[in-house]
Amino acid sequence: MAKSYDLIIVGAGMVGALSAVLLAKSSLRVALVDKHDGEHVLSVPPAYDARVSAISSQSKSLLEAANVWQNLPSGRVTSYDNIVVWDGLGAGYIDFNAGFAAMPELGDLVENIVLSQQLMTQIKHNANIDLYLGNGLESYELSESGATVDLLSGDRLVSQVLIAADGGSSSLRSENGFETVEWDYGHTAIAATIEIDQAHQNTAWQSFGEEGVLAFLPLPPVNDRHFVSIVWCVPPKDAQQLTELSDDDFCRRVHYAINKRFQVVGITRPRQAIPLRQRHAKEYIKSGIALIGDAAHTIHPLAGQGANLGFADVKALVEVLSKAHKRGEPLGQSKVLRRYQRARMLDNMAMTAGMEAFKRLFSTQQPLIVQLRNAGMKQFDRSLGIKKKIIARAAGLSSFS
Repeated sequence: MAKSYDLIIVGAGMVGALSAVLLAKSSLRVALVDKHDGEHVLSVPPAYDARVSAISSQSKSLLEAANVWQNLPSGRVTSYDNIVVWDGLGAGYIDFNAGFAAMPELGDLVENIVLSQQLMTQIKHNANIDLYLGNGLESYELSESGATVDLLSGDRLVSQVLIAADGGSSSLRSENGFETVEWDYGHTAIAATIEIDQAHQNTAWQSFGEEGVLAFLPLPPVNDRHFVSIVWCVPPKDAQQLTELSDDDFCRRVHYAINKRFQVVGITRPRQAIPLRQRHAKEYIKSGIALIGDAAHTIHPLAGQGANLGFADVKALVEVLSKAHKRGEPLGQSKVLRRYQRARMLDNMAMTAGMEAFKRLFSTQQPLIVQLRNAGMKQFDRSLGIKKKIIARAAGLSSFS
């Protein structure tokens, strides 16, 4: 006997899991399928997880609506009220401060694994969600009348629509012929947690220089010891060299790359190397299926907006499908799903284009460009009105659309 649902979500990462919780709160019946077992074992600070996300005000509100944010473990979230960006090849810098926009903070930093664990806790306590973890799709059929899915476990599921939240290498995207615009960034991101010699001042620090793009993201202190998560974007050949260094040599390189602003005391977690690729689907929807999160788009992490774009997809999808459900409209119809696409595509494309332009501007070391870039940064730093608009955009309080 097939089990019937309103939606089947494939992918129980942060975006897929948050979708499941919020859709279930709208009285929709959800099946959540993932090939992994969904178990998240938290390390003990200061061994913070290497993967963290910057959470905007809008994303925080969504997580609060899912009853997730208020139940995160104490001591695993750090707010930041300042971002300092500077050109390592010159004297140009930009200071983004929450006070410019009359905001209490610019956002919060939290480990991905911490969010994932609490999302899974909420899912397991929700009667409107059935979990199919450690499972995968054997076959499926899609149409405007719905989706039929056969799992590797032998279970057959039917629903009105299939939601692909299966990440940047989405099988559902490729199997269903979604065309993408994509290219290799020529960067690999090295993620790690390090200890520094002084307080980070609840500031996110970012340097663009000869050593690549290096971000210091504040983490909670432990017994007067200070920690940051780093994301260091460098060419692949440099990434290989950096991952092969001893911990002491790696810390010395980080100290140099951050312009000696902090003394790096040590590294607390193994380094992770993540190849970076830009990808954007030309369409997010087809009859019976919709792409969300990284399945629809991936961008360079230099602005820390990847998770927030995915959560904004969730917000739009939940609003569209909840309203359609109340009106009795079939959720898999193209005319319904197209509302979600219209709500998100322009905003995502604008962010993608902006990050690409930013990356290209700061990747060059040509002297004339560097000189103009530094002059532009100094002028920009004095433009409080523009900075206010950028802060509002990053917080999710405004959009490009």
